[in-house]
Amino acid sequence: MRSKNFINRFPGSLLVACVILVVATAAHAHDIPNARVDRSIQVYVGSKTITIDYEVSLAELTLTQELKSLIGKIEGGDREAWFNRYGLETGPLNAKGILVTVDRDPAPLEFNGFDLAVEEHPRYVFHFRAELKSNHGQLSVHDTNFSSSEGTSRLAIKPAEGVKLRGDDLPQNVDEIAIQPVWKLSDQEELRTKRVEVDFDASGSSPSAVAAADSQVTGSTTANGRSILGSISSQSRRGDGLRSAPSASLTRLLDRRTGMSWGVLLATAFALGAVHSIQPGHGKTIIAAASLSGSGKRSSAAALAIVTTLTHFASVLLVALGLALTHTTAYGSIHIALARIAGFVIAILGAWRLGRILGGYEIGHDEPSANVRGGLTNLIALGISAGLVPCWEAVVLVLVADAIGRLRLGLALVAAFSAGMAAVLLGVAAGVARLGDRAPNSQRFRTGAAAIAAAFLVIVGCGLLQL
Repeated sequence: MRSKNFINRFPGSLLVACVILVVATAAHAHDIPNARVDRSIQVYVGSKTITIDYEVSLAELTLTQELKSLIGKIEGGDREAWFNRYGLETGPLNAKGILVTVDRDPAPLEFNGFDLAVEEHPRYVFHFRAELKSNHGQLSVHDTNFSSSEGTSRLAIKPAEGVKLRGDDLPQNVDEIAIQPVWKLSDQEELRTKRVEVDFDASGSSPSAVAAADSQVTGSTTANGRSILGSISSQSRRGDGLRSAPSASLTRLLDRRTGMSWGVLLATAFALGAVHSIQPGHGKTIIAAASLSGSGKRSSAAALAIVTTLTHFASVLLVALGLALTHTTAYGSIHIALARIAGFVIAILGAWRLGRILGGYEIGHDEPSANVRGGLTNLIALGISAGLVPCWEAVVLVLVADAIGRLRLGLALVAAFSAGMAAVLLGVAAGVARLGDRAPNSQRFRTGAAAIAAAFLVIVGCGLLQL
């Protein structure tokens, strides 16, 4: 009979379900950094000189992991110094990783500085140059850098005036070559993204043409502050240091040039945390659904929001520590593993709550709360599950702060960031509790709302398990 009565009560609770769907969004929408390194390689060939503009795009987390494995830390630095150091350390290594030969005679590249733009992620353009011992023969350029990366690669070769190239049918400008994922390419096409072999001949050029060609190649790497691969920053120019554009990254708060006091930095991090948590995910769905599937008390909803925030903060620190110790780049695997653990617990707890409601344990303010929401253990388990998946931007902040000797500031910023998230989650909890106060004061409406919310927890948990 109780199950039949519940079915009769179900339609009156659809309004609450709609509110959950509008206010609380998907629980697994977190940006995951990738470990790929995308490259664009522009080769210029003169009669006696070859120059290469080597564009490298990578995630800030990947950059940090790679540089820490090379040099460890730089005490007393800032984010700009860290990015600058990456360019200086990896530029010569990348030069050695690009093999240039003329008739199998090596032509070693020298590193001539880099340009850098920091937008959604760091993007370098390294400049290399080599002297050619012959003005004709078979020229080979082979990029062996980042061989294990899943990123994309493009390579174009262009002759200067008076130089003839034969043996390659791709466009001479790299920005005219379409970017293709590796899985779409044949083995031969993939090899061409990293290696080119052509016959070149500048032997018929007049002395004046030779001088003009070599001058053209030598000066082709930058012009008027713009890279030959496209405009990378209004502040970018040739050199061997950082020329960064404004960045929306949380880690920009580590830049000393901001001139912000600690108070302003923490307030900014708080605001960024609040804005960040408004985006899809971050536990809002779980808090809203759990609050309605439980007793609906404000204290329970607030406690759930606090546990979620504390877990999120701890998860950021633990993941950052794990990455620092292992130097792993399996960010996606870590994210999926944590999401699936959270999904399993959420689905089980949602099913447990739904089973109690369908079994006849009604929702009412006069009943012991332990009988309604499974006690304190149930609440803590839900809060931990809701906050288990970390914000990767905060993870990067901790790692970069540690690498530049400003870990104390980094931790303070993450704490303020988490506090901003907590403010939004507490607001969601308070809003759901207020909604419960204004809902029809009938047992069947509250039971129906709780059942829908519990079922929604099951759906959210199963969704996380499918990642």
